[in-house]
Amino acid sequence: MIRILLFVLALILLICSYYLIKKPQGLLVLFNEKMQAESCSFLRQFGYIYALLGVMGLVIGVLNQRSYSMMYLILLLLVAAIFALLMGAKTKKG
Repeated sequence: MIRILLFVLALILLICSYYLIKKPQGLLVLFNEKMQAESCSFLRQFGYIYALLGVMGLVIGVLNQRSYSMMYLILLLLVAAIFALLMGAKTKKG
């Protein structure tokens, strides 16, 4: 069951990374107009990080080791929290 959930999580991460890398315009409306280029770079950077985490999730799902799975989930939660905090700091005020 854990393996199936890891594969689903990896698939979701790969879809999110595709969206952040190829179609960042959908999220650029949240950012200040003066910082569009920097914001696009920010979104692409986290898109690549999410793609790497998605591939890691596939590998860890194949390995089927509980300790690796838990370390992966902790790493993923930390990266997602950092992304949320940084994106929240960069979004428009009011």
